[in-house]
Amino acid sequence: MKTALVTLGRLPKGLDICRALSVAGWRVVVAEPSSKHLCGLSRSVSNSVATPAPNHDAAAYQQALLRIVADEGVSLVVPVSEEIMHASRIVPSLPDSVRWFGLDHDVLLPLHDKFRFNRLAASLGLSVPQTDLLGSDAARALVADGDVIVKPALTCSGQGLERVTKGAALPDTRSEDILVQRALNGGHSSTFSIAHEGRAIGTVVYRPVVVSDTVAVAFERLTGAVEQENWAARFIAETQHTGFISFDFVDNEDGAPCAIECNPRATSGIHFVTADSLASAILEPEMRQALAFREPTVMHQFWPLLTEIQGSMFRRGRGYGHKMKTLLTGKEVNFAWRDPMPVIAQPYAAWDIMRRAMTSGESFGEAATLDIAWFGENG
Repeated sequence: MKTALVTLGRLPKGLDICRALSVAGWRVVVAEPSSKHLCGLSRSVSNSVATPAPNHDAAAYQQALLRIVADEGVSLVVPVSEEIMHASRIVPSLPDSVRWFGLDHDVLLPLHDKFRFNRLAASLGLSVPQTDLLGSDAARALVADGDVIVKPALTCSGQGLERVTKGAALPDTRSEDILVQRALNGGHSSTFSIAHEGRAIGTVVYRPVVVSDTVAVAFERLTGAVEQENWAARFIAETQHTGFISFDFVDNEDGAPCAIECNPRATSGIHFVTADSLASAILEPEMRQALAFREPTVMHQFWPLLTEIQGSMFRRGRGYGHKMKTLLTGKEVNFAWRDPMPVIAQPYAAWDIMRRAMTSGESFGEAATLDIAWFGENG
């Protein structure tokens, strides 16, 4: 039996990957800095190995991954989420017999960097909002003309995002790169794609249905969203991308989707992909011609959605009815009768993250990613 290493275990999308590989007959090992995590409760996972947190000791984290590869006889490494920017640093050190699913660090970095991604997409003739760096004359002209979004170029889960109204003063320039982006007020959508050497094997287009802070906890798959699919396919072809890649879109005043950022990793759209097609797209990407989708078009994460429902129960204008309907009619992203514990015991598995969010004032999304996200070489 071949062994795959999945490089994060705390998030629902990682569980989808673990289950897909297990169904395909692979032994699955998970690397995770937290002592308790979602995938560790799953029957699809053979072993969980604790690692240092990459944002506490990046070198020790990378050495731990290489040690797991050697000790567990790993022949495939699959990154999941924000940890990809750290985990990808091991690619040059992997034995020739071990395949890394995706691209190496230096290729991923311009995609993770929101300013560099914006410039790259614009150079390809793809629709993106006008974006400049804080402190530049162009940025000052941008806010003089309309509302803008100010955010760090290296961030995740909406951290550091601020909306500045037309004519207002921009924040003081800080040491790290901060971008100023024209604010778009149209509908939001996202894509999740799996690519192989510049070919989009398949793309899920979806939209947020319920949002907790800046992170969606319920989603709806959109059909017929050709513009977003074509945008993703063209970017993948132009950059010869391999691996997971995702984009967030906001419609401009003409109704056309503009990409506001790229996530060179898996996102919540993965929940709509069947386990069989997800496994074959990872294991035999050159053979897979399309992705197959699960039947439900609305899916949610039960515990975060339940928290949102409780928070809006006695407060007007918080969408209690809409959230309750989503809970009752949507499909839980990870629940399976043959493997129920990850959902049933998720509060236990996520307790360290929940405790941090409650004591620090951070959002759950921030608390879940702060120790694994990439904030630059010295971040």
